[in-house]
Amino acid sequence: MIIETKIIEKPAFIVVGMTEKIHFDMSVPPSENAIAKLWGEFNKRIPEVSSQLGWRSYGLMLQNPDNPPGEPFNYTASVQISQDGDIPEGMTRIEVPAARYIVLTHRGPLDGIGDAFGHFWGHWLPNSPYEYDGGSRTGKYEFEFYDQRYTQPDDPNSEIDLFFPIRTK
Repeated sequence: MIIETKIIEKPAFIVVGMTEKIHFDMSVPPSENAIAKLWGEFNKRIPEVSSQLGWRSYGLMLQNPDNPPGEPFNYTASVQISQDGDIPEGMTRIEVPAARYIVLTHRGPLDGIGDAFGHFWGHWLPNSPYEYDGGSRTGKYEFEFYDQRYTQPDDPNSEIDLFFPIRTK
């Protein structure tokens, strides 16, 4: 369930994480899909990341907006860092540029997150004075933000913020 929608200007920030090309399978629930498996691997390695900034995790997506739905895309499970340090083997450093975002806060089990994405693409964006401003053309990431409000995949009170880069039409 979406409990809040807001538009913000977010400054640039830096993350370190693990990236994988995702071939999305709609028949597999989010709590069991390839993204969940990547998070499982990355969570074990988070202690290797120096200068981690608090409990802030990001699931970054940089898609090609010209691709049809269902095409593979790069996803990075990551944590924010406060300063540059050594990048552990098999991880990458990404500077996420400043951007204007619509932020949808999803509350509920992880398996319901698809409804929030569907709301953005199917309802909010087409009925707003904005257009999508992310992807490989602009270098602006779409992302999931996890902090202390996210507890576990099946918790009905867990919260995740979804950030979609936008610009005025």
